[in-house]
Amino acid sequence: MALLAFFYGLVYGGGFLAGALRYRFATPVLSALFLGTLMLLATARVVRRDACWRESLGLEHQPTGTMLGWSLLGFVGTYTVNVVISTVYLASQGNLEAVMAHRVTLFGKLAEMPLGAILPIAAFVAVWEETVFRGFILGRFRASIPLQDTPGATLRRDALAVVLTALCFGAGHGYQGGLGLLQTTVAGLGLGALAVWRKSIWPAIGAHFAIDAFGLLALKALQSLLPAIPQ
Repeated sequence: MALLAFFYGLVYGGGFLAGALRYRFATPVLSALFLGTLMLLATARVVRRDACWRESLGLEHQPTGTMLGWSLLGFVGTYTVNVVISTVYLASQGNLEAVMAHRVTLFGKLAEMPLGAILPIAAFVAVWEETVFRGFILGRFRASIPLQDTPGATLRRDALAVVLTALCFGAGHGYQGGLGLLQTTVAGLGLGALAVWRKSIWPAIGAHFAIDAFGLLALKALQSLLPAIPQ
């Protein structure tokens, strides 16, 4: 809970702190590096007393071919479900122009990211978000939920842990608006289920990287169609 509070403080309180100090990150790249580095350091400090931190975070070695195969499945499945949900969400909104205006502004800022930074940043974000959420937080939820001696108890415990983790993950992306919050929560459900199923977060890291890299590269390719972002 302390780690989540720290995360939300950085995400939502960082803007107020930056304004007070009259400092603004020049690009999304610096923002991602700053947030991810702090969260990894905080997580490392918490797990330093675990008997095996790799096992604790679900980072034990997996065969590369197996990991890549499940990563691809996670990417395709999560992306497909999100496209369907996003379409339904947009169709249900009465003020579609306002929703799209907010998204276009966000997309415009992300499209400004240098092409050479897209893959490294997508990889870094995938590693730190999966390590923190699907590795640490999901693992702690699973360990803290009482496991009753009844049929299906393990499945119910794991499902509850995945849902709770996905809600926490989505809540950290509320600055993206209602649609962004919904998309990240759904992605959290898919990636969490994949991590539990495969007993490792490596496939989730691979799927997360593919989702972010594909989205950022697509935005870069369509940058000329987005409106200019005022400085």
